[in-house]
Amino acid sequence: MEYEEIPINKIFVSKANVRTRQVEAGLDQLAANIRRVGLLHPIIVFRTDDKYELIVGQRRYLACKKLGWDRIPALITGPIDETKGRIMSLSEGIHRRELPHADLIDAIEALYMKYGSPKLIAEELGITEATVRNWLPLSLAPEPIKEMIKEKKIKPTDAKRAIAAGGTNEKKIVEIAKHITKMTTPEKRRLVDIAKEKPEVPAENLVEEAKKPHVEERVTIHLTSKYAKALDTASKDLGLDREDVAKTAVIDWLSMRGFVSPA
Repeated sequence: MEYEEIPINKIFVSKANVRTRQVEAGLDQLAANIRRVGLLHPIIVFRTDDKYELIVGQRRYLACKKLGWDRIPALITGPIDETKGRIMSLSEGIHRRELPHADLIDAIEALYMKYGSPKLIAEELGITEATVRNWLPLSLAPEPIKEMIKEKKIKPTDAKRAIAAGGTNEKKIVEIAKHITKMTTPEKRRLVDIAKEKPEVPAENLVEEAKKPHVEERVTIHLTSKYAKALDTASKDLGLDREDVAKTAVIDWLSMRGFVSPA
């Protein structure tokens, strides 16, 4: 890469840039910070004819444009394909201001279509494979679910619960998603459990069953800081509550050891 200050009016944002939503959120604060201390990290572009295609640093570019700069420091790289551009842009977004969920979902989907492997995506992005696997179900979710996430009508955690409960039936997943946002956390957990035990039951019946009073037992587990931190890490990577992670671990262990009947 070569370093150069390039004309701002000759820059355009690449289609490979994964941030397409909430682009201007906090832009005034970023511009004020750049005015105060300068641009500490140059943008990354590549030349295309007499212009520059911006791959990394969209918000910095917009902030400097807002400040009225004529030129901006940039690292100029050789031409790259759209997939590589997405990887660079997504890596930047992950390690700087958090990307909107919908943008992250779109990016993971595009990279999965290219690589078909969560492991390869994780290696390219420098994130854990668990993080990729956490977002992958939403990347491959029915379009109505993605739209609900984009419009903030459902949280990603609840969307994943709807997918887990609906299995491969897209219509059922969407129907469950419409109801699950109005349910309590215990009801949501029961919904997923019942759906796994009775996959043939229609969505409306699953919701009704999950809302009925159930007998449950609460178990307190004391963990050393080592395992408590591991639980927190798993919770963050998987996008689940700590209780959900612990519950799944206990159920899996009991099932593998033969303490639970398959039926």
